[in-house]
Amino acid sequence: MSEDIGRVMALTWRGVQGPLGPEVVSRIWSLDLQWLKPLEAEVAVAALIEAGWFIETDTGIIPVTIPDEAKTPLGWFPRPSILMHPRRFLSTQQGTDTPADIETYTKTPNLEQSSDEAFLLVAEATGLEVKEIRRRCERKKRALGPVEEWFCLALLAREQGLEISPLIPVLRK
Repeated sequence: MSEDIGRVMALTWRGVQGPLGPEVVSRIWSLDLQWLKPLEAEVAVAALIEAGWFIETDTGIIPVTIPDEAKTPLGWFPRPSILMHPRRFLSTQQGTDTPADIETYTKTPNLEQSSDEAFLLVAEATGLEVKEIRRRCERKKRALGPVEEWFCLALLAREQGLEISPLIPVLRK
């Protein structure tokens, strides 16, 4: 199953750098490659997102991984059932690497290097633990893609009902 999904990812993102909209992926699979009917393609994209094969960003979706050398035999096409009912993606699956151009969209932030003062300030003001603030910021960073961590922290503070203006000098350190 993972080999077939890897081939699908490789063929879909061949020559593409960065995220694609889910509707674009559905169109590619149904109209361009004619692997699935349009409704089946939409179901397959949603199922692969849910199973963890795609990462959602603010500009679309990207595969978690693409095999280095996905060899696709002439005339090959994926079984619809594999795409519409995939197994969960396991990060330990072998033979897969994330290409450098896609890696830039999926790197996890290193929040340990961030200003502890900003995290402490938001934690004290919200009543949450610093560890929880860091976890939520990491999650926002993964969801939003290429944004700076101070921005994620500001969004988190705003969601918690804090006034952002007094935090700006501390956040941008």
